[in-house]
Amino acid sequence: MFALLTPNAFFSEAMSHLLIAFICGGIVGLDRQLRGKPVGLRPCMIVVLTTTLLVDIGNVATEGAGDPSRMMSAIVTGVGFLGGGVILSHGGEVRGITTAALIWALAAVGIVIGLGFGLTALAFTLIIKAMMLSVDLIEYQFPRLRRRSEAERD
Repeated sequence: MFALLTPNAFFSEAMSHLLIAFICGGIVGLDRQLRGKPVGLRPCMIVVLTTTLLVDIGNVATEGAGDPSRMMSAIVTGVGFLGGGVILSHGGEVRGITTAALIWALAAVGIVIGLGFGLTALAFTLIIKAMMLSVDLIEYQFPRLRRRSEAERD
C-alpha cells in the first residue's frame, strides 16, 4: 500500500507540469477575478491543472501501446461541452463567447504543458493576457468598437 505513496519519475514530472499549470491558470484567472468575471481564478486554474494532469496520465497509460492523442481528443470534446454551457442567448443577444473561447484556450495551455512544453505554454498564456488587455485598450479608445456596455461583457 505504501508503495503507491513513494515518489517516482512520473511524480516528479507531473509536479513540475502542475506547477507551471498553476502559474498559467493563475495569470489569466487572477485578471478575470479582479474584473469580476464569472470564470475567475478557480475555474481558470482548474481547467489548466486538470488538462495537464490528464495529458500526463494519458502519456503514461499509453507508453509502448496506444495513442496518447486520444486523451487530448477527449479533453477537447469535454471542454467544448463546458464552453457551450457558458454561452447564453438572452433577448436575441449571445453572451459568453469570450468566456467559452478562454476556457478552450486554457485547455490548450494544459495540453501543451502535459506534452512537456511548459515554456511554450507560459508564452501562450502571456500572449492571451496581452491580447485581452490590448483589446480592452482599443475598445476604450474607440467606443464604436464596443458591442455592448462594460457591465454586460463576459
